Amino acid sequence: MKDKFSGIISSDAEKINKILEDHALLRCGDSPKDRATAAEVYALSAGGKRIRPVLAVEFYRLFSGEKEPPEYVYEAACALEITHTFSLIHDDMPEMDDDDMRRGKPSTHVAFGCAEALLAGDGLAILPYELLSDIALRGDISPDTAVRLINILSQNAGNSGMIAGQMLDLWSEERTDIGEEFLTEMSFLKTGCMLIASCLFGAVMAGATPEQEQSAAIYAKNVGLGFQIIDDVLDVTADPTTLGKPVKSDIGRHKPTFADIYGTDGARQKAEALSEAAAHELEKYPGSELLREFALSLASRNK
Repeated sequence: MKDKFSGIISSDAEKINKILEDHALLRCGDSPKDRATAAEVYALSAGGKRIRPVLAVEFYRLFSGEKEPPEYVYEAACALEITHTFSLIHDDMPEMDDDDMRRGKPSTHVAFGCAEALLAGDGLAILPYELLSDIALRGDISPDTAVRLINILSQNAGNSGMIAGQMLDLWSEERTDIGEEFLTEMSFLKTGCMLIASCLFGAVMAGATPEQEQSAAIYAKNVGLGFQIIDDVLDVTADPTTLGKPVKSDIGRHKPTFADIYGTDGARQKAEALSEAAAHELEKYPGSELLREFALSLASRNK
């Protein structure tokens, strides 16, 4: 990715991190009742690429025409990262993926215990709705916009989206009859839906047209599937230190992946085609260079 675009994305991520570090809803003390919040803060502070909130900010920037989005856009975008983090806490627990490391640190259930991690995930699942409604109650966004954002997030993170994808992921373990169609649906639900929510967050806050919203969703769907395909490749080929989590975990749980179906080279080629399709969808919008470059860069990522 070009240096100027990398700099903008890094700046977006830094602002997101600052809000997450300082937000009043995530402050906690040393009392026993604060332990779940402390586990939430631990999980959120583990780093990560902040792709979801960055996409929200950049789609706001694209469709609003504003060079610098207002602070509330970054704050609303944090709802996406908080939701994503709740899913990671629960994913890592022994009852699901049983991963002891996340982003180069002990997973939340390892650092705090399984019961505390469960409650931390529960807390982060609910927190975004308080955050978004607070932004509306302050008057930074309209009640109608807040309802739209809450609806988008709940649909794409809940039983019709990410949760359904995670259920299919669990169900697929040890099965030998899984093919490309199943993996595509699972990946769309598990990964793509939250990326659709991310892109739509920015579009809605920017007052985008229905056509623009549709383009954002098409972009996100292609990026999401490509992202999951590369995740499958990295689980086979990456260095665990670079990746920040265990590798070959899918093999250990006998889970079918795109790397199994296409081979690692074929999977990368498939991801490249999806990245190109995502970039092509935004060509008609002036100022979309960063988002197009971002999509094209995903196929070559190594973590």
